[in-house]
Amino acid sequence: MDGERAMSAVATPTQWGRCAHRDTMLLDGGGVGLDWSAPVTDVSTAPAEPSGLVFDRRGVAYRSWPDRDRVEPRPHPGGAGAPWPPGVSRRPLGLAVDERNRLYVTEARAGIVRVVDLEADRVLRAVPLASSPLDVAADGAEAVVLTRADVLLRIRGRRGPIGRVAPVAPAPGLAARRVAVLDGEVLVLWSSGEVADVDGRVVAAVDGATDLETVDGVLVVARGRDEVLRRFRRVPGRGVGEIEPLGVRDHDGGAIAATPDGGVAVTTPWGYGRAAGPRVRYPRTGRVVTYRLDARRPRTRWGRVFLDACVPAGTDVRLRFLTAEEDDATDPLPWAPPARTHVGRPDPAPQLPSISALAELTPRRLYRRPTGREWPWAQVAGGDTFETYESPVHAPPGRYLWIVLELTGGEQATPRIRALRVERPGHRLLDMLPRAWSRHEADAGLLHRALAPAEGLLHEIDERAARRSVLVDPVRTPSEALPWLARMLGVALDGNWPEDARRRLLAEAFELYRYRGTVRGLQRMLELALGVPLTVVEAWRLRGLGGAVLGALPSGRPAPAVGATAGRLGGFRVGGQRPGTDGYTATAHRFTVLVPGCLDRTLRARVDAVLEAHQPAHTVAEVCELGIGMVVGQQAHIGLTTFVGPPPGHPRPRVGEGALGEDAVAGTTGEGARLGVTSRTGGWRVG
Repeated sequence: MDGERAMSAVATPTQWGRCAHRDTMLLDGGGVGLDWSAPVTDVSTAPAEPSGLVFDRRGVAYRSWPDRDRVEPRPHPGGAGAPWPPGVSRRPLGLAVDERNRLYVTEARAGIVRVVDLEADRVLRAVPLASSPLDVAADGAEAVVLTRADVLLRIRGRRGPIGRVAPVAPAPGLAARRVAVLDGEVLVLWSSGEVADVDGRVVAAVDGATDLETVDGVLVVARGRDEVLRRFRRVPGRGVGEIEPLGVRDHDGGAIAATPDGGVAVTTPWGYGRAAGPRVRYPRTGRVVTYRLDARRPRTRWGRVFLDACVPAGTDVRLRFLTAEEDDATDPLPWAPPARTHVGRPDPAPQLPSISALAELTPRRLYRRPTGREWPWAQVAGGDTFETYESPVHAPPGRYLWIVLELTGGEQATPRIRALRVERPGHRLLDMLPRAWSRHEADAGLLHRALAPAEGLLHEIDERAARRSVLVDPVRTPSEALPWLARMLGVALDGNWPEDARRRLLAEAFELYRYRGTVRGLQRMLELALGVPLTVVEAWRLRGLGGAVLGALPSGRPAPAVGATAGRLGGFRVGGQRPGTDGYTATAHRFTVLVPGCLDRTLRARVDAVLEAHQPAHTVAEVCELGIGMVVGQQAHIGLTTFVGPPPGHPRPRVGEGALGEDAVAGTTGEGARLGVTSRTGGWRVG
């Protein structure tokens, strides 16, 4: 078969932006799909009064009620919550929580910003302002406060206000309403519905906008009661593009907030609720016409085209092909940018095909490849919903090629195309056949397309054989080849392990053989199985120091001994009996696996399987999960059997709200704690 072939590709946002679009857009995750439209709803009812909603680091939601002069914590939607802080807030509007879990409350009637340490459950300070505060947004360990005088101030816990900035309005006569921080940049929502930076550059414009929030690098803008939430994402080098909006129910138009799991929450008449998934409608058809692909040789017979696409049920993608030898077209198709993205005209302008020639093309169906990508030994992620489709290029030879992608969608679904690749040139089997079979172009084209599938299969087999060294690389070998590689290395793989853990095990197989049956080898095997560092402690190491026996005789009564008290370093005793051999035999062949955290049933079964297969036959093992914390009253060793602080993923309860030694962690301090002063954490005193 032919050797490695050159490919022309359309895959990057810049390349898709150079294509001509009709009712299509650049997708948020890359590629193209059909454009969408948001459903139109009735917004005749005025939105509720601006309020605040925010989540702290423990997942507790705080909702402000300006007309009730209170802030309520709610652990879950619709849950009951007592007013907090009791009898203090005076018309609270905006809420924010910084990275140190400090809550900022803007109280419009009092003209202050109240700072609350949520870890210590106490008010740090009340910051008086010259102008009434409207809203606040967290920026790392600081908070950005917007005042009624259209001024931005910064507060950092007990420090501030730090600095003073007057944002520039996009147009004269506008008033600032809300503030947010997107990737370190402060954005202001103005009364016109425009979102702009402090220099007045407009990022997004939403008519009737009431609030804004940032979620994982995406700007979310709310607009009235039960209106969809508009979303915008920055496109590198191309400004800001709008992505699918989110549907909501029972939203009163007051406030929105980012949830700890990356979702969006909205205020409701009874508390708060969560936004639903995307809520859009797609057009029936759309089209993308690629710019001119150049084979750099005249009379090139193009090969196969490959599409990485996701085609849901009820949608379809078909292709049209056009080739040419001339550099210019008499009636070129005008360039049209993708929707929803601010894309300037490419420089130089893309060479697009003739309009009259496009009208004569016949659409071609695609074939889904059951073997996946055409690349040799290509790995596809388990959650990847994109598949590879294939089609021969139905066009006569030519130096230049244009491909028209026709997308057909349903009202609630759209096909998505991530990348396009085409061989240049295709196979050369026609040169090996009698010339009489391909003397006429129609016969040559038909024969070339008929031989393409079989030749492509053989070509891919040759490519896989040429790159067969990938099979012995634990990092690059395909998932289906991992059991084969394990058998070749003499390693028994557990199918319940994650794929990355199995690859690391194969990569370290020879090193693990060197330490097989040792503490080091067993510890590393368990670390690969769990993906976290742990410790293996042999019981004999905790016996304490040895002792010197005075006057011991080969026979007779045991003599007094000078020895170390078991478990103590430096504590000796005089007298007693000579240590016997029972202590050694009871501890020599026992060890404990100390896991920093809690194991679920699956992880515990994985640890037990490793111990059963790799621990020495004469030993007894015990697994100790340290996620429960330090048990008061039992022997403990800091840095060995215990650790300070809660394990990852566990909240930090406050003293006075949990049982010490069971679900509480002692030692959490707040900023500005004072010794000898009664604290609000359960009425305890330090010192």
